[in-house]
Amino acid sequence: MSQTTDTDMSLLTRKLRAETSGGRAAGYCWLEHPDGKARCTRQPHTGSEHIDYYTGRPSLTSVKGVEWTE
Repeated sequence: MSQTTDTDMSLLTRKLRAETSGGRAAGYCWLEHPDGKARCTRQPHTGSEHIDYYTGRPSLTSVKGVEWTE
C-alpha cells in the first residue's frame, strides 16, 4: 500500500476541483450524492432536492434516476 504525499494530495485536490468546475460549467448543480455514485444534474439551484437524471434510471425511458435531499 502506498502512502499519499503532499504532491499526490495536491494533484487529487486539483482533479476534484477541475471535475467540479467542469460540471458547473456544463450548467449542472453538480453536488455529489452522499454515497458518491451520482451527482446532481439539475441546473444550479438553492433547493435541497437533488436529482441525477442519468445515473440509476430503472429503464432507458425513465425520466429521473437517483434522487436525494441534502
